[in-house]
Amino acid sequence: MVLGCSRFYISIMPTSHPLTDALAHIRIIIVRTSHPGNVGQVARAMANMGLRELYLTSPRFADMCAQPDAIALASGATDVLDNAVIVPDLATALQGVNCAFAFSARTRDLAPPLRTSGEAAAEVMALFTQAQAENMALPKVAFVFGAERSGLVNDEVMLCQRLCQIEANPEYNSLNLAQAVQVMTYSLRQAALHGYSTPIVEHPALLDSADVAQLDGMLNHWEAMLTDIGMINPNIPTEMMPRLRALFSRTQLSTNEVNFLRGLASTVQRIKKKE
Repeated sequence: MVLGCSRFYISIMPTSHPLTDALAHIRIIIVRTSHPGNVGQVARAMANMGLRELYLTSPRFADMCAQPDAIALASGATDVLDNAVIVPDLATALQGVNCAFAFSARTRDLAPPLRTSGEAAAEVMALFTQAQAENMALPKVAFVFGAERSGLVNDEVMLCQRLCQIEANPEYNSLNLAQAVQVMTYSLRQAALHGYSTPIVEHPALLDSADVAQLDGMLNHWEAMLTDIGMINPNIPTEMMPRLRALFSRTQLSTNEVNFLRGLASTVQRIKKKE
């Protein structure tokens, strides 16, 4: 494939590797997008790098992927558009996901561990390599991108296990949606093809981590338990639950650990009812 730019041309050489097949297991999620053309460009970026799974949450148009601008700017990546899944919110889009990376140029209070795009790609490929070596199912990984103008809100970031940033020029850090997706998907493909040397020393992702829905269910259970024992007053705003969410997201609980913590909450509730 050849891309034209004035007198100069860039050739994209097709390459493959056993890990590149795993790229199709990565989910790209776009939250509250408003421009069909951006969706088409995202589909094109994904297809070029071997990704296929696209989710849209609450897009401006119910038929966003069938809009003429989306189809035109996808430049043939219509299979990505045709198979895109539209859901009402991010929590639904994250069902079945073991580790989600939230993209934001801004740092946040109580944010999950921070990764650059290169570190994120290295971490994901390390997970996939480990899974293949142990003959285990690949963990489901998602990369979450916010609306064109507003990005992701804090509650959406807190549903994810990682905060991810692209190391752009700090004096002009203004990538558009499709550019950000292209940078991340290219980083993933490069890590799959050529290996990864970036060390991950802070809270590495776990192969057997609980998915986002399991973690959310456990946190809702704990919120009910803490309300029952009077540590949370639903009428008074508090940072207790956001802090707990940040803690548990950072530690990446396994399914067994989530079940244990839910059992603990149930026991506390039973004891409270007997008082």
